[in-house]
Amino acid sequence: MAVASAVERARQAFAVVTQIEEALLRDPDARHLHVNLAAARKMARQAQDRVLAIAESDHVEVCDYRLVPVDQRPYALTWVSQSMLHFQNLFSQVHDAVRNGPKLKSVIGAEALRESILEFGYSYSGSLGVMLFVPSTKTLFDGSLDASIDALFQVVEISDQDDVRDVAKALGMPVLKRVYEWSASNVNGGFSTDLKWRRSDGRFLGEVITREKMEQIVEIIGRTSDVQSIHHHVAGVLVGMDVKSGRFRLTVPDGEDFAGALSKEFPRDRRFTVNRVYDAHILESKTTRYATETVERKFELVALREPSEPELMTP
Repeated sequence: MAVASAVERARQAFAVVTQIEEALLRDPDARHLHVNLAAARKMARQAQDRVLAIAESDHVEVCDYRLVPVDQRPYALTWVSQSMLHFQNLFSQVHDAVRNGPKLKSVIGAEALRESILEFGYSYSGSLGVMLFVPSTKTLFDGSLDASIDALFQVVEISDQDDVRDVAKALGMPVLKRVYEWSASNVNGGFSTDLKWRRSDGRFLGEVITREKMEQIVEIIGRTSDVQSIHHHVAGVLVGMDVKSGRFRLTVPDGEDFAGALSKEFPRDRRFTVNRVYDAHILESKTTRYATETVERKFELVALREPSEPELMTP
């Protein structure tokens, strides 16, 4: 493929730039090295322009991913590798949501994963930059990844809890977990991220996502959760109850096992017999935490009645 040979030439051109820069570190006053560096950088830019032109004609998406340290910390391999891995996971999860619809768990469809795998092209100096490529099937109006790239940039614009819930509704909770992990890896590594995409139609999208912005994303997603109230009306065996501690346990044959607290409305002055069947009204509080993709369930026993007693009042 033409783009592959162009990428190889660009890789070699940027390697020459790096070699001359390293030589200048050893001998900063060498005038000939400064002249050679200027020429090498020009050739590298021309090689990169050639890559972009061929990529557009061959319907290849190009991602320019650059990590910019905000302090004097070195590029720790742990955080560099996690930043790139979590970025791949984020992009694939977004693409899967756009292609197949929102999901409840962080599982990526095989086809969506294949279509969104980012291929390493070459690295370049100036902070830590890499050029990533992914083929895109061009339709009459747009590329197969265009909507996913647009959605990715919308996700990294999260600024409040309403945005978090909007993303959860449109793309699913797994996307929030992925952007949380990606942002956290860059925060821990001390990086801002200069993220640029050139779509297969030649359109550029890009922005610098600062470490401060990613700290904000981590904080907002970390404290955002949704609580859903669910009323269960079941017939089950009262396994245990302690009015003093306010705890209960009730088991539904061939069904769920409920354990939790007695609600404020529960009639604590009434006597109930364990190992007997009762009709129960149980209130469940279901908390969804976006950062960890976990669901926490808590149960309160509102009322019990003998099967022969009048129906429980329900809200």
